Amino acid sequence: MATVLQFGEGNFIRSFIDYLIQLRQNASGDGETVVLVTPIDNPYWENFRKRNCVYHTCVCGKVDGKAVNDYTLVTVVKDCVNPYREFDRYEKAYLDPELKVIISNTTEAGIAFNAADRFDGDLGTFPAKITKILYARFKAYGEKGKVELLPLELIEKNGETLKSYVLQYAKMWNLGADFESFVESIPTYNTLVDKIVPGFPRANAAEHFAKIGEEDPLLTVGEAFLSLVIEGDKALAEKLPFLKDPRVIFTADVKPYRERKVKILNGLHTALAPISLLSGVEIVRDAVNDKDLFRYANDLADKEIIPTIQMDKTALLKFKNDVLERFSNPYIDHLFTSIILNSVSKWKTRLLPSFLAADKANRKHMLFALAALFCLYDDPSFAINDGDSVKAFFAEKLPTEEKYEAFIRNSSFWGQDLEETEGAFTSSVDYVKAIKNGKIRETLKTL
Repeated sequence: MATVLQFGEGNFIRSFIDYLIQLRQNASGDGETVVLVTPIDNPYWENFRKRNCVYHTCVCGKVDGKAVNDYTLVTVVKDCVNPYREFDRYEKAYLDPELKVIISNTTEAGIAFNAADRFDGDLGTFPAKITKILYARFKAYGEKGKVELLPLELIEKNGETLKSYVLQYAKMWNLGADFESFVESIPTYNTLVDKIVPGFPRANAAEHFAKIGEEDPLLTVGEAFLSLVIEGDKALAEKLPFLKDPRVIFTADVKPYRERKVKILNGLHTALAPISLLSGVEIVRDAVNDKDLFRYANDLADKEIIPTIQMDKTALLKFKNDVLERFSNPYIDHLFTSIILNSVSKWKTRLLPSFLAADKANRKHMLFALAALFCLYDDPSFAINDGDSVKAFFAEKLPTEEKYEAFIRNSSFWGQDLEETEGAFTSSVDYVKAIKNGKIRETLKTL
């Protein structure tokens, strides 16, 4: 049926992994075959069935100074299953004896442990699903049931973390020492992905459809730049030939690559999103072409993020400048409404490490971003697309200052009380007052 089981059917992973697999298939004829699994129960998966899982992906941008606008027809995806509605089809996919690897992109919030998950209960968290899959393959095939695990989520040590949670579930569910040894021996990789993918081009879909000769609701658009860093032996590329692409890097330590990319590129995205939306700017390109928002992003990187990274400063400044140039890509419309998804967990992963490492007297740009996120989420007209606990928090009716303090002190969001340890509420409550009073632009100019 398929050699790759992919958790995530979103724009990013389809423009990244499935695109790489298709390029390999087109060039050498040895690309993998893929079954997509939707991590949450939503109707989007039905679109794949309507098109037999065939779609186009477009890369737009500059390569070696030349503009590119290239389309690739992706045919390597063989099915998209919803485990919540068609478990038998899902089970058939994960028990496929040809399966080589499980790849995932379930956002930062996806790799989590929940002690309430039950082996015989609902599917549970993504790591709980993986535990059940591995146990089923262990029972069916023994040692031959092993598969590689290649998570792409932007959390530190994503592979190690995923495996640790699988082992926690194995112990909690009493699945036995033999199974725990089986899990321990499964190759699991820490990774880092880098590619800006706005997704479906709503603003100019008709123009793209004219170029590909048909309407494709699954079309994805992303930048030409692509990088995949894998911590481990490049022998993996012999098992999965699409990883022979020159943009795939094998390394003994992914940490420096990750810290630079997550803190700068992802950190700037996450900080800019609420500030830009509250300022009436919806597209990333327009933000970096806005003198106030550009100055904010540049100063945030130079003064508060880069000083926390222990790497060559000249190289970091070049990386930052390259990132801002990528943000200004004239060929793609990257919407902040897609970036803002799951912003609390993204803030914790992408900005909080810099915040905690920065000089306490010199982090006003990050504090302003935190205040802006609160104000955006606290606006009743804004539809929050975040975890259930975040939605429940903002559904509470409290006075603004009291609610903001509770937000800052919420250790389930940040892993600690940020007022007690960092004085974050005291240092930023005036920003909240200003933003709530419609003075976001005026305050932005004072930073």
